[in-house]
Amino acid sequence: MKSFSFIHTADLHLDSPFRGLRQVDGEIADLLKDATFRAFDNVVELALKNKVDFLLVAGDVYDAADRSLRAQLKFADGLKKLAVAGIRSFVCHGNHDPLDGWSASLHWPDGVHIFGPQLESVSMSIGEEEVVLIHGISYPHNQIDDSFGRGFKRQGSQPFQVGLFHCSVGSDPAHEIYAPRTQEELLTANLDYWALGHVHRHRVLKDGHPFIAYPGTTQGRHIRETGPRGCLLVQVSGSGEVSARFEPVDAARWFSHELHIDDLETEGDLVEALEGVCEETRNEAQERPAIMRISLRGRGPLHSVLRRGQVVEDLTERLREIGMESKPQVWIEQILVNTSTAIDLDSRRQSADFLGEVLRVIEGFRLEPEQLHELVCELYQDRRGRRFLETPAESDLLEVLDEVEILCLDELVEEESS
Repeated sequence: MKSFSFIHTADLHLDSPFRGLRQVDGEIADLLKDATFRAFDNVVELALKNKVDFLLVAGDVYDAADRSLRAQLKFADGLKKLAVAGIRSFVCHGNHDPLDGWSASLHWPDGVHIFGPQLESVSMSIGEEEVVLIHGISYPHNQIDDSFGRGFKRQGSQPFQVGLFHCSVGSDPAHEIYAPRTQEELLTANLDYWALGHVHRHRVLKDGHPFIAYPGTTQGRHIRETGPRGCLLVQVSGSGEVSARFEPVDAARWFSHELHIDDLETEGDLVEALEGVCEETRNEAQERPAIMRISLRGRGPLHSVLRRGQVVEDLTERLREIGMESKPQVWIEQILVNTSTAIDLDSRRQSADFLGEVLRVIEGFRLEPEQLHELVCELYQDRRGRRFLETPAESDLLEVLDEVEILCLDELVEEESS
């Protein structure tokens, strides 16, 4: 068998809006508007630079069933560049961009294959030899049942066989379950590589035979998608051995940092520390713009300062001004204040009074967050409520819990002191 290479990408979510951004500067707003497109351009350039043999796209090319014309044209443009270079593309659609959504009538190059709603297999030649067989399926609509996509299995004589599938393997609280599978079920198909999509963080589920992986999304779009985002550059040897390398392609990168105030005495100390965090983030971003959330934590004398008037807003504005003047730029999405008064919290939690009881209840939810989730899920699962409310992640609920604890300490400790 001849050696070959390919790129495995997924979850492009082209033309997807960035969530949670307020008062964004005009220059960075323009950059973020085009970030998903720039990330896809980077995938195409990576394929051309490395002269890969083909591209695999494992679902959610677009962010919605009724995808924008701009997104469709941008995607087609990228695949045409690859086709001109002799690089074939194999695409399946996922739960966000099922086949029943609106699609423009575009002319796709001969080197592009878009999988339909029934499982099918397409052969790929390397030189004159039929080496690869790609099995794939697209979501016909987003209301699929657990039987969808069953039937992947090795067939034919091609020595290297790939499953291209948008699905949930195992459980991931950050994603809704679609086409659930276990690793054991994937193994029974006897394929050599599983090119998966749906999970937005890069994960290698099995490094061996078969190789099973999620490349993650190509561009982080909100604070729960921090860190590098990219695709997999895969090399396959003549003996069928797989070597996959994660390649960042994101056009902008999200960060979430904590800064503890315990050892900070003055406002000057705080400003210096915040500017230091921004400089660290600029270096971590690896020459791309960064969007950052800073959470202030700990206990100390600066707590009362941070709760005063426009202090946090003024700090945010200063950091934004500095960050936008730098290269690459750093935009402060938000500064969260999760600090508290300088008291012995563990000791206060053991007291027999009302505040002690409140603190113990909060700590109980913190230790067993599933109980907190059950408490609020009735609202989010209600037929009317879920039309307007997105189910919060566990991390979001824990942030709210921190804020509740701080508010209780501020109000009740102050009340005790008066």
